[in-house]
Amino acid sequence: MKWTTHELTKLQNINNKFTEVLDLSKYIEKTDIIKISPVKVSGDFEIYDNSIYEFYIEIKCTLTLACAITLEEVPYDVDIRVEEVFSSNKSDEYNLIEGITIDLLPIIWSNIILEKPMRVISENAYKNYKSEIDDLGKEESINQAFANLNKYKK
Repeated sequence: MKWTTHELTKLQNINNKFTEVLDLSKYIEKTDIIKISPVKVSGDFEIYDNSIYEFYIEIKCTLTLACAITLEEVPYDVDIRVEEVFSSNKSDEYNLIEGITIDLLPIIWSNIILEKPMRVISENAYKNYKSEIDDLGKEESINQAFANLNKYKK
């Protein structure tokens, strides 16, 4: 998802829309994301004063994360809309265009990471967790090693 500013200027009057499917699976290696589906990116852009490039981006994918309780795989849908502004003029309000190219890939990846929750819990996690605790409580009540102590209760 890289364009030169010259390409964008040409495309502005012809077709300022874009759609692409990205494979970002190599980016998840150093994260807690188990899997990522192909990322569908679509949107359009506008150019102001031949120096400000504004992108309206829609990002859709599914992240597979580990449940915080059971470690089961849990799908998490990401569907976000982002506005990003690039300019060759240095400013805190804009992303700086380095050279003559605009690369949306780092913007897309950072927005996916920002959207990822700190933890997820599967639908049946509490049900499984509660039944394990109940089973543990039953074992303790039947434990024969301490059964004779009940005689000495006051």
